[in-house]
Amino acid sequence: MKRNIYKLLMSALFVSAGLTSCLNDDNIDNQDYGLIDLNANKIIEIPAGASHEKSLTLLPEGVKEVTIGEVRLAAEKPASEDIVVSLTTANTADIVGSDSDLFPLDGITIPASVTIPKGERSVALIATINTALLQSNPQYVAISITSVDKEGYIISGNFGYVTLNMKIKHKYEGRYVVTGTMDHLPSLGAYVHVTTIFGDEPYTVQLQTLDGSRLLFYEEMGWEDYIYGMATASGGYSGWGSFCPVFTFDDNGNITEVTNYYGQPASNTRSAVLDPAGVNKYDPATKSFQVSYYMVQPSVVTTPPHYRCHMVETYTFLEDL
Repeated sequence: MKRNIYKLLMSALFVSAGLTSCLNDDNIDNQDYGLIDLNANKIIEIPAGASHEKSLTLLPEGVKEVTIGEVRLAAEKPASEDIVVSLTTANTADIVGSDSDLFPLDGITIPASVTIPKGERSVALIATINTALLQSNPQYVAISITSVDKEGYIISGNFGYVTLNMKIKHKYEGRYVVTGTMDHLPSLGAYVHVTTIFGDEPYTVQLQTLDGSRLLFYEEMGWEDYIYGMATASGGYSGWGSFCPVFTFDDNGNITEVTNYYGQPASNTRSAVLDPAGVNKYDPATKSFQVSYYMVQPSVVTTPPHYRCHMVETYTFLEDL
């Protein structure tokens, strides 16, 4: 037993000595092993996780200030002095990728510099963004640290920049329950509103952001595509090819236009036209809107105004996408 205890004590002493020698290793102090000594090297960074990317989905609210994150001092102790950090924006391909959609540099403003105050570890990074320039698909821009005004600080090699991934979100975007009617010219077939197929089951669709004023209809219950579904009188499930409504709203929630996603007209001459006699307005109290519109098809209905069917619908908000 004594021999085993002796071996354990000697092993512990050996490990302790090894650790001591590692801690006194000049190669560690000189960063030869790639390790960071926060006492020797005070790092200035924009923390953004392993991806170096921040995703922003913004409402169409004109020019607005957005807090991106922070510029931070990575060190054992808070700043012992005011640290002025200079910044710049860029959308060069080597930062955001050559196949990415780039956000216009004149649409984003950041301060030329920010100051990490004495006694603190970070300062907020705030950008002013013109949301009118955003699209439904992500656009990219990078914010980089260019310099620090004092000696003894290192700009992080990994976190010296952050890439913004930005897109617009229409304020009414979401998943909606649809109810309503579709009156179709009897001479052209016995077609009715698609909700008749589902009975008491809610018929849901996605209204996706097309831009700051327009929402795009997406059929998710059957087609899972950009198509307007409909039913036959016998209960069959079908849809209008190359026809998918786009709803345009003004700032007051009025629906000012309904168009066809595939063109006005599409190749099969189908287009959409708002029925001005309808309610055509969003109600914030119920988070719903009513809309009336026509599908027009001159190639089939040759007599003006070429209306093939008339939709009167209510869209009631269910949940965010």
